[in-house]
Formats: sequence, C-alpha cells, structure tokens
Amino acid sequence: MTDKLRPRSGELSDPERSPGSISKGQLLEDLRHIGVCEGDHIAVALSLRRVGTVQGRAEAFIDALLEAVGSGGTIMMNSHTPFFPVSQIESSDPKYIFDYRSTPTWTGVVPEALRNRRAALRSRHPICSVVAMGAKADHLAGGHDEDSPPYSPYSRLAEIGGKLLYVGLDDRMVAMRHEAQNLAGLMDVVPLEVAIRYLNPEDGRIELFRATNVFSCVNNLSTLVPALRGMGLIVDGKIGAADSILAPAKAALLAMAEILRGDPTKTLCRDFSCVWCRELERRMDLRERIEDPEIFQKSRALMAILGIINQRRMRGSWAAIKGVGLLKKIF
Repeated sequence: MTDKLRPRSGELSDPERSPGSISKGQLLEDLRHIGVCEGDHIAVALSLRRVGTVQGRAEAFIDALLEAVGSGGTIMMNSHTPFFPVSQIESSDPKYIFDYRSTPTWTGVVPEALRNRRAALRSRHPICSVVAMGAKADHLAGGHDEDSPPYSPYSRLAEIGGKLLYVGLDDRMVAMRHEAQNLAGLMDVVPLEVAIRYLNPEDGRIELFRATNVFSCVNNLSTLVPALRGMGLIVDGKIGAADSILAPAKAALLAMAEILRGDPTKTLCRDFSCVWCRELERRMDLRERIEDPEIFQKSRALMAILGIINQRRMRGSWAAIKGVGLLKKIF
C-alpha cells in the first residue's frame, strides 16, 4: 500500500502527463486510481494550480469528486476565514463580520465554489468552518458552531470511516494535523487567543467570538507523513499533474496523535520567533528532549528571556514583539 502507484497502461511520464488541459473524465480516472470509491466520505484539500489547467476549473473538479463518491458518499472541504489576535480586534476592519451564510472562504477557489452550491452545507464555526455536500454532510458540518472544538469535523469524519485526500500540498495534511495536535493534548497548552466578530444567525446580533484552541504551529508536521507511509497508511498518486496522497482518516489521525503524544518535540518548528512552539517547549519542559537543538535552544538564559518576552507578546505587547525581532536578527 505504501508503494508508489504504478503508471496505468499507456500513461505518460510525469513531465508529459498533462500536455493540454485536463478533462473531468481524466480527473475521475485519477481519483479512482488513487483509491476514491463510490460511497466514500472524503475530506479534500488541494492546490488547483498544481493540478494543471482543468476544463471547467473549480466546478469540474467538484463534479469529478461528486461523481467519484456517488450519491451515497460525501465530500468535505475547509471553508476557513480570517481571525485576529484579541489585542488587535479593535483595530481590525470593522466591516468584517463573519456570516456563515455569505462570507467567502479564504481556502481557495474550489472550496469557495463548493460553498456556493445550493446543496452544500456550511458549518457555523466563526473561524474554522467546513463545507460538505452529500449523504453525510449534516453529520460532518451540522452542529459545528461557535461552541464546538474547531477541528472536530475531522474526528467526525474518522468516526464514519472517512478518507483524507490532499492534492498538490507536499504532505501538508491541513486541518487534520490540528485535530491530531488536539487529540494529543497540545492545542490547549499555549492559549494564544484569537477573535472575530460574527453574526449570530439565531438572533441577528453581532457578537465577539474568542478562542484559544484555533491557532497552533504546524510547520513541522509534514515531517511525520513519512512515518504514516511506513505504517502503510498513505497511498501516493497523481490527480492531474499534482502529487497527491490518500489516507484513511481514523487511522491517520490516531497515528499522528499518538506520535505527538509520545514525543511532543516532533511538532516543534525551528523558528526562534514562533511564540507557539517556543512556549510549548517551555511549558512542557521539552528542552532536554529536543534532538539536534538549535543554538538558541542550548542556552537556558536565552530561553528564559525568550519565555518572558513571549508571555508579553501573548498579551499583545508591541515592545515585546519588536524585542523578539531584534533577538531573531542575532540568532
């Protein structure tokens, strides 16, 4: 299962595979080849640009997905929207108010096209909404609102034996990786509070949504995907010209969470100025467990100073933000 998929009979080599535009039929063939089946419930994230020139663009891609899973299946995509640090919410665009019924997504042209389909259902979460269409759309998106864990649709997908499809994203298993951090108990360690104004559809009032479990650093998590391959959980293939991966949602989610639970240092990036990683490191006392630490991680004094600065950054101190910028130039 972990081997690269063999080329189909008569398939062109990668540089020549898509000399012209790509039809919906070709997309459907690629989806079938990588392992998307009728009746599947599948979360999809993609770079349409990397797929190539698709005849019918985003609408054709969605049509191919819907045909691949059939009437008994479901497709789900992230329809996330902007958020702001609480310290900046008053200075943010006062005209920006999230309304799940009309606010465009910032996750790409394909999720936005899916959001605009009459039969699609978008969840109400003010920052981490998803949009789903098909037999289990209500199970995945229904009830996912301001009171829900932000990335819980991925656990819901896992519950029903769903799959994850990432197209042209270089092993970046977006959103699912946040839910893996959540299941590993990491999302609440560093309470980086963010906020957004949203329209409450029940009473029409504009309210302030605040959350400490939305933002985390995921820059290092693509390095865990080879481990999932080693477990036989990843199928590699092509959708159009884009390198793509398919995985069972439950097994992949639980495996990544178990890896992070056993060794939280695997989530840490190497960026000196990353407040989430450096605070996670400090609060969980991970310093001695880091393999091949950076120069700044070897200094207790520097890490203590950085801890003080980062706590002030988390409270919105512009002086602290500038201070870490100066230190970054040194290290």
